[in-house]
Formats: sequence, structure tokens, C-alpha cells
Amino acid sequence: MTDPFFAVLRERRPDIDIVILPPDRAAPVDPATPADLARSAEVVDATVAAITARLPDPQVDGPTWEAFGPGLVRRRAALSTRTAEGGTILRTLERAFAEARWSSRLQIKAFHRWTAGRGDVDVVATWSERHDGLTVTVTGHELRTDGPEES
Repeated sequence: MTDPFFAVLRERRPDIDIVILPPDRAAPVDPATPADLARSAEVVDATVAAITARLPDPQVDGPTWEAFGPGLVRRRAALSTRTAEGGTILRTLERAFAEARWSSRLQIKAFHRWTAGRGDVDVVATWSERHDGLTVTVTGHELRTDGPEES
């Protein structure tokens, strides 16, 4: 499913090329311990489960470990669904995560965009009323390892 934000942007500006670069972050210096990997998996997996429970008929890709750079991995999942109730769902998620003391923010413009985080996991969700597509990405922080971990 195409991200609603970029679907709207492509419709409005078909003449431009879109390039998405990852944010610049300092790579972790110390190698992750097995406990660090287990904690990251636990936090991301629990976050995915909490969000999935609130989505109608979600398609779930992950959570899995992904190589994020040389010797870096992170836990990641992508969720998507088609729903006319995306605005209501995102408002509910925004409130629930804020009440759980996450940094949680919902922006509504040409599309709805919800971001939430708490240091060890980030969530980005978008929904467009025009396309009825709701996408959610849950990402753990980067961990240094000798190689990518298997899920």
C-alpha cells in the first residue's frame, strides 16, 4: 500500500522526484548485548501488538530485524489497512499513547500524521481520507552487532 502522504504529494506535484533519506543519527558505539536485543524486540513487538489490536483487518509485515547499516540492526514492523475511520483510529492511538507518557502528536492537514516515541521505539502513521489507506511503521532504535539478527 502506498503511504497516503506521498500519494497526495505525487498527485499534486507529479513533476518532482521524491527521495527519502533516513535521519542522521549517531550510530551506537558499544555492541548490543543479547539482553539489549531481547529488550528491543520486546518493546517493538508489544507496541505492534497494541496498535494492531486497534486496526480493522490489518496487514502486518514483521516485526523483524533489519540491517540498517554496516553492523547495525533495528527491529521494525509495517502495518496497513484500508479504512474510512483512519482519523478516529489515529486520534484514539494518539490519546492512548500520550496517556502512557509517550511523546505523541497528531497533525491534520491534507492527511493525518501521527508520530509517537519514547526513546527506544518510534511510531509513524499516516491516513488520507481521500485514499482510505492507513499505514503505520514501528521502529526500534539502532543496535550495533556483528551482523544482522534473525527474527
